[in-house]
Amino acid sequence: MDASQLQEEPRLLFGRGYYVDFNQFAHLLTTVTKEDFKEGLNSSSLADILGIATAKAEGLVYLARGFDLLKRSKVICATELGKLIAKYDPFFDDTGTLWFLHYVVSSEPRQLVWNRFANNIAPQMRSFTLQQFRATFTDQGENHSAYSANRHVAKETLTVIDAYINKNFARLAYLRTEDDAHYALSYREAIPPLVLGASIVRYRDRHRPSDTAISVLDLLTTPNSPGVIFQLSEANLRTALEQLKLQPGFSLESRADLDQIRLTDNTPDYTWMERYYANK
Repeated sequence: MDASQLQEEPRLLFGRGYYVDFNQFAHLLTTVTKEDFKEGLNSSSLADILGIATAKAEGLVYLARGFDLLKRSKVICATELGKLIAKYDPFFDDTGTLWFLHYVVSSEPRQLVWNRFANNIAPQMRSFTLQQFRATFTDQGENHSAYSANRHVAKETLTVIDAYINKNFARLAYLRTEDDAHYALSYREAIPPLVLGASIVRYRDRHRPSDTAISVLDLLTTPNSPGVIFQLSEANLRTALEQLKLQPGFSLESRADLDQIRLTDNTPDYTWMERYYANK
């Protein structure tokens, strides 16, 4: 991913208002990873294959790009992560896959509503209503018309909540319903150490590309860090880091005045996910 893509303007409605559908993601990846697949498939032909309207196919492509399943290019083709999931977890059943996708979609500022949800809304409010969630975007009136901002925020907040309450992300137990109006952070299923490792690598590559070392405090507290996006306690993070220090290219330095992790090679995040699948 090049610098221009990383600096893409934040979007209030990155999936064009459609809900996340992991079954459609599965069908999409099966289609674009076939050996005889020819790059150049357009939204109309994709819609015919999937049996959905062209507008929904376009929304699915936008969503899949936000989850890093499809490349951000003119042609519709799978990323290395997309190919990996199609091979090892084609139906998005594995909580390791789902945790990593939670990190992917939540840690990118261009997915504005999702990014703010995971960095600010859920961890700071802990318990909130949909109206309180939406009220945190009143600042967007500076960049959008009042009608556009309200309409887009209303749709996108429903998309986010639906993914964690009604779709595959519900398996993570990240969010729960407290009553008819309130949502709250839940107990959360354990995050596999190798998935955390993949997320740390992604954090370094996307947000701190010039760093070879990252302090444990930063992993816990900085925006878009795995500690914040996963809402990890310090104890749980340190336990996982102790296991990760045995992995090639990863070291934990906790001595004297050092309390940091060091990434000593350029192994990409999807290779860490491949290690996870291979070691299950």
